Amino acid sequence: MNPRVIALDAMGGDFAPVETIAGAIRAIQSHSNLDILLVGPPALADTPELQPWLERIQILPATDVIHMGEAPVQSVRTKPEASMVKGLRAVEQGVAHAFVTAGNSGAAVVGAALILGRFQEVSRPALAVLFPAIDRQVVLLDVGANVGAQPVHMLQFARLGEAFARVALDLPQPRVGLLNVGEESLKGGGIMQDIYQLLAAAPLNFVGNLEGWDLPRGHADVMVCDGLTGNLLLKMAEGIGELFFSALGDIPEASTLRSRFDYAEHGGSLVLGVDGTVVVTHGRAQREAIANAIGLAYQALSGELISRTRDAMLASQH
Repeated sequence: MNPRVIALDAMGGDFAPVETIAGAIRAIQSHSNLDILLVGPPALADTPELQPWLERIQILPATDVIHMGEAPVQSVRTKPEASMVKGLRAVEQGVAHAFVTAGNSGAAVVGAALILGRFQEVSRPALAVLFPAIDRQVVLLDVGANVGAQPVHMLQFARLGEAFARVALDLPQPRVGLLNVGEESLKGGGIMQDIYQLLAAAPLNFVGNLEGWDLPRGHADVMVCDGLTGNLLLKMAEGIGELFFSALGDIPEASTLRSRFDYAEHGGSLVLGVDGTVVVTHGRAQREAIANAIGLAYQALSGELISRTRDAMLASQH
């Protein structure tokens, strides 16, 4: 079987390229059937740590970078030599099978949509994570791609999340909840009421409005929110987790819990709604998180999760 090739944005993130290179090395050490296409300056090939691995870690030259503060659409369109754009182009051209970045998440989502194309009837892709609940995993989306989503977009997120839960979690009828400030249908003001009505009328197993504490309790299999709310929720949970595990110290039981709740263990977010496998991880990601983001992309490829999600979503329309 030919190895999977994953393009990694060598220049994305706060600690690039040192941590992205180290993460790439960790990933290929963990996956024998994996090669990395490291997208960045040609001089990266001279990095001493890479020398033993150059048969499995190739350099795709890129002479520009999309920085964190840049406008996503403009930067993708005006920086064809940026590492992020070159990495996505590699997937489009079949040189790589997936793309991973710790860079500008908005640019990654926009670039994926523009370069790889979107699913039918998806106007805005979403970032999705598998959030650890008490006895299950919950698909949480959107966690940062769309800060001012309209009701029609939220319906698309619900359908994307529901289709993804079917294939990734093997759930025949995933329960879909809407994150809101209360359970009653009239909570949250006009736009939230409009979203509620759209989801209630859709062919979904919609369980209504749910509150923040319902997420870790696993009261839904898919939790839908806009990108601003989802990003705040996710980072708050990660921050509390760091505080909690810091307080526990080296207690043996803490390591098992940490493996379930530490963001670095889970790698990143999948871009749902585009015709390709793209994983976005934290800008502050270091080698462990980078390696696990690559691992997430590898698992998504192995399970054909993106194409199966697209097919499941299309099938649900009929």
